[in-house]
Parts: sequence; structure tokens; C-alpha cells
Amino acid sequence: MPARYALQNHPAFSDPLTKEDLYVLVARGSLARGEMVECDETGAMHTVGEVISGMRPPRESAVARPAFREITPDFEGPPEEIEEEAEDDEIEDERYNYTSSGEPILHRSHPSWLAYSKTLFLAVLLAIAAGLLFLFEPTYALIALVLSVTVLFGVFVSRVTHEYIVTPQRVELLWGILGRSSKEARICDIRSIDVYESGLKGMLGLGTIDFSTAANAGIEVQFRDLRRAHEVKELVRKLQSGVDPTED
Repeated sequence: MPARYALQNHPAFSDPLTKEDLYVLVARGSLARGEMVECDETGAMHTVGEVISGMRPPRESAVARPAFREITPDFEGPPEEIEEEAEDDEIEDERYNYTSSGEPILHRSHPSWLAYSKTLFLAVLLAIAAGLLFLFEPTYALIALVLSVTVLFGVFVSRVTHEYIVTPQRVELLWGILGRSSKEARICDIRSIDVYESGLKGMLGLGTIDFSTAANAGIEVQFRDLRRAHEVKELVRKLQSGVDPTED
């Protein structure tokens, strides 16, 4: 029997609900992703967003007759209208990924590959050297090839372990391999956003964004070697002005 989840302090839904029930409620706008639920199997507390994270829209046959009532007394529309609205909401909901706390991720990126242009050039030179040495010294050719692959792997690891995230509430930098560290600043606390594009990286379209807050005289969060840095800055400025891109 699948696990069920009891909503905390929510009189409209007193009975435990399945994951599919929670998904349908969120898709129809009847329930927020930040609501807390308790698993009846483990007793652990989760947000609704954590429970339904990564779920696909359930098929009608997979969803039992819901144990909740969403239709208010003044609603006179036929059931067909409810189903159409639910489908529209599900399509809109899938435009965004969500954090574990239920916040929609408006922007997620890594440093650009172009930020490692010198290192990538070195890897190419090593690969060319390996091809040339293969005709004369296969042993040295193998060494050069291993070095080239090692350099490329190092660039890949450095890139994917640095992640930049923007949600309606915060900007966040995450980094690390075995242990993930993070640094964030709330949108409402950001007092200045500086974008720097200079030198070769600027010519390649890369920029660095510095976010400073009123609580700190220095740089609170920094997005380095980012493509379309000015677009990210404008996104944060819109959020500060109260514009919610998820409602477009």
C-alpha cells in the first residue's frame, strides 16, 4: 500500500492523501508546495514540493477517487471544465523545476565552457601531440592522450560542481563534489547588482555578476563566467519590483 501523507493544520483536507492526490491538488492550485505533510509510514515531515518532486502527471487510472473535496458550494461548472483546467495547470507547472523547499527555479546554469578556453586549448594540443607521437613513440602518445583526457575531465568536474540558481526568493551559489556548500542572498536584501564583462571573456560573451546586500559591505554572492549575465541581472531586478515570471 503506497504511503499516505497527512496535511498539517489544514482543515480542508483532514484525511491522509497519496502522492497522486497531492500532485493533483498542486496542479489545480488548491495546495501550495510549501505546505507541510507527515508521512504515515515513517512519521517524517516533508514539504509537498519534496514529496511530488520529479513526478510525472499521473494518469487518470492511477489516481483513485480523491478523499478530498475541492469544489466549493458556489461552483456550478461541469466536471469537464475542472478536468480542462487541471490539464492547463499541469502544463504550466512543468515549465519550471523546483527546489527541495518548493521554490520554482527561474534560472539554473553553470560557468560557460568558454571560461576554460586556455585549458581546453591545452587539451587539444595534447591530443594533437598524441596523434603525431603515435607514429613514432606509441608509449609517449598514450601518455599525451591520458593527459589530454585528464585535463578535459578536470574542466568538466570544475564546471558541473559550480551551479548558479535564481528563485523568486533568492540567488544561490552551490559548489563542491563530495560535500555541497552554498551561499545565498535573499532577493529582498540585495542592494546592488554589478556585472563585469572585460577582456577576452567579455569578447566571448561571458560576464561576472556580483550581488551585494545591505547587511554586508562586500560581495555576498558571485556568479562567475556566466553567459547572458545582463539577462540574469534583469531577471533579479524584475523580482525586486514584484514581477512574478511564473504567472506569465
